[in-house]
Amino acid sequence: MARYEMTVDSAVGPLALEALEGFAVVDIVDGHSRLVGDVADQAAFHGMLNRLQDLRLDIIDIHRLDDG
Repeated sequence: MARYEMTVDSAVGPLALEALEGFAVVDIVDGHSRLVGDVADQAAFHGMLNRLQDLRLDIIDIHRLDDG
């Protein structure tokens, strides 16, 4: 399991957040949303990227967070 922080270029509403299961909006600044959540493996990570694309959320930044 790995924890990721992603920033997208728009506000993420409740319906989009439901599609991004396991992720939570931790900050919205200047219309950019910062999402944090866990993914089980690389396949789940790529699935998350596909969901972001399906929701038309442009990714600004992605960071894998340290386990510690």
